[in-house]
Amino acid sequence: MGICVRCGNQRDPASQSCPHCGAGSAQPQHQPVQQHQHQPVQQTPVQAPFLETAGPPTSSPESWSPPVVSAQVAGPAPRTSVGTKLRKVFTRPPGYQSVFVWLVTGMLRNPRGLIGALLASWFNLPIAVLLGGLGMVLGGIGGYVGGAFTGQDQASSWAQNIPLLESVLGSALLQGGGIVGMLLGIAAGAIGGFVLGLLLPWFMLAAASPVEGLGRFLAQFLVAALCGFLYTIYGIATEGWHIRVFEGAREPSRRERALIEPIVADCARRLGLTSTPKLLISDDRTPNAMAYSRHIIIYRGFMDAFEYETEPLAGVICHELTHWRNADCVSNYFIRGVALPLYLAYSVCAFLLQITRGTIAFALWLAFWPIMVSIRYVVMPLQSAGIRAAEYRADQGAVYAGYRDGLRTVLARFRDSFDGARNGWDMSILATHPAPELRLERVEEPGVDYPLPDAENPDIPTPVIITGSLARD
Repeated sequence: MGICVRCGNQRDPASQSCPHCGAGSAQPQHQPVQQHQHQPVQQTPVQAPFLETAGPPTSSPESWSPPVVSAQVAGPAPRTSVGTKLRKVFTRPPGYQSVFVWLVTGMLRNPRGLIGALLASWFNLPIAVLLGGLGMVLGGIGGYVGGAFTGQDQASSWAQNIPLLESVLGSALLQGGGIVGMLLGIAAGAIGGFVLGLLLPWFMLAAASPVEGLGRFLAQFLVAALCGFLYTIYGIATEGWHIRVFEGAREPSRRERALIEPIVADCARRLGLTSTPKLLISDDRTPNAMAYSRHIIIYRGFMDAFEYETEPLAGVICHELTHWRNADCVSNYFIRGVALPLYLAYSVCAFLLQITRGTIAFALWLAFWPIMVSIRYVVMPLQSAGIRAAEYRADQGAVYAGYRDGLRTVLARFRDSFDGARNGWDMSILATHPAPELRLERVEEPGVDYPLPDAENPDIPTPVIITGSLARD
């Protein structure tokens, strides 16, 4: 017996038609029933539009139906909340319990620079410098006059009735006493004027109202901390825009990602970091690399100088990742924010001195010299000392990760300072990087001899001067 394909009743296979419905064909009973004409084909929903099938399969076009795309995918993308955006902007390095802990740790990373910024901007340092300078000038003049007359009187009392001796001794004591008195007057006037300018405003407030004086003293700390905190938040939030606009950094290309990103991942694994900052590339030909609070920048000049070798690049990346992990850039933001009023005045004055000449430039310098002295000889030296200590710590990060040789190759190749200093004060006091030779000494492996000249230090070619016969004659 067979089964009718139309009505499903049993029928004789030898019969030409079904006795129940009159269908003209039969289907053997052992064949499965094809139900695709009555039951729709089930399709797996596609999760995104770009995963849709490009077209129907060529094997069975009749049974193909377009994939079903869920209505959720077809609709607009969900909006990102403000909290999610803020967490993305203030992404902290691993190891910090919260963003607050990360910020506070970075803010207190350089205590010397922070003390200098506080004194300079909020505790009368420019006034103290001004009074110290005036005291130095007035003390020098008064000391010279007093010393000269004192010396002349002593000569008259020592060599009375001896005309030649009295004349010689009086002239010597007149000049010597004046110089000694001038030096003593300069020292006394400078110290006295500086201390007077630093403490007199607070003594006056305390004498008028001790409670008000104490309140204003504490308010200075609060205002300075608030100013530094707000500038730090601003610096971190606008860091990407600032780097792209003022540093000229860009996204890495496909080839640059293929070269650098595996090295960054390996360095992070060796340092125990579960995340890494955003990688940017600068087309500047200077051999350099920089770490910010959320970014690291690799300069094309550095990669060109080392012909894209992996070991030196890994050593420098470990160095910069250590800076990022230690929140060194957050420290720089906070110190600059605390000293922001003074830094703004210093920047304006420096800009005006560059574009002016003659009497106008001298008048500007005469008006702003206390601020320039406070920044250049107090704030910047203290901050630079803390930054140089951070450079030593970052070098140890590369050593810990196993890239000692790569870092030594970089330091030995560039024996000049990375700061581009122009005079002794800049090289010794204001430099933000220690001398490469001292950094090489810090990363030496114990028990290994490192003789000079260093194997990685390139030979300096002998200069050849071409002259003609006219020059020789």
